[in-house]
This record gives sequence, C-alpha cells and structure tokens, in this order.
Amino acid sequence: MKTSYLFPHRFKLLSGILFVITGALLIYSLFDSTAFSKVELNMKVFAIADPGIFEPAIYFSWVENNIVDEIVLLLFSVSGLIFAFSKEKTEDEMTAKIRLDSLVWATYANYIVLMLCVIFVFSFAFLQALMFAIFTHLVFFILRYNWKIYKFNHSTDEE
Repeated sequence: MKTSYLFPHRFKLLSGILFVITGALLIYSLFDSTAFSKVELNMKVFAIADPGIFEPAIYFSWVENNIVDEIVLLLFSVSGLIFAFSKEKTEDEMTAKIRLDSLVWATYANYIVLMLCVIFVFSFAFLQALMFAIFTHLVFFILRYNWKIYKFNHSTDEE
C-alpha cells in the first residue's frame, strides 16, 4: 500500500529517542519553572507579540529572548510528528487501519480533556491547559497507536 504522507522507517528510532528526551525535559519544566532559564541562549528574535509583565506589550519588533524553551518545544513537536508518522517495517492495510483508529481515538480523547478543562480550569491556568492540550493530541496518538501495534503483533505471534 502506497502512503506518501509517512516518513521513512529509518527516522523512527532517532525521533523516538529525541521525543522521549524532550518530553522528559518538558515534564521536568512543569515542576521547576526555572528549568529553561538555567541554560542561557539569549538571541534577538522577531516577536509578533511580546506581552510585557512590568511594561507595555511590544508588537512586531525584535526582542532579546532566551530561546531554550522554544527549541525544546520545537524538537518535541517535530520529533513527535516524525515518530508518530514514520512507516512501520511492514506497512500494510492493518497498520493503516490501526493508525486511523488511533488518530480518531486521540482526537476524541484530546477534545474530552479540553472540554473538561473548559468546565473546571479558569484564569491563567486555562492558558497553560490549552498549551498542554496542543501536545496531548500527539502523545495520545503515539501511545494508542504503539499499544495497538504491540497488541496486534503479539496476538499474531501466539496464533
């Protein structure tokens, strides 16, 4: 079966390792708000909006910023996408069906979590929950897909 939207299988291992490492860094940063400020990588970057805490917001200008957190978030997103959408060694109709089912399931699960956040989370914490929800869709898909592939591969081994 020809699937042109999937990455080659050779990217799966490296992207999976990078996904786990950056995911661990992001989880660590949830518990230590100064985690990314410990490594200084300040650069002038173009900001569409830079809301000032003690001064007025700045729009469409160059600002000085520590870009470590942006790099980690980009690496997490890109490695997660490549890991999630890399071909399996044996890519057939069953893996395509499992991939589609997992994607639908992840979408439902992510929106259920998002609706619960709308009901129960307020103020600035809601913005943090929205940011979390952006990444949980990918994480839900990866977990569900790999679990189903694992179960499928082990059910055929036993038969």
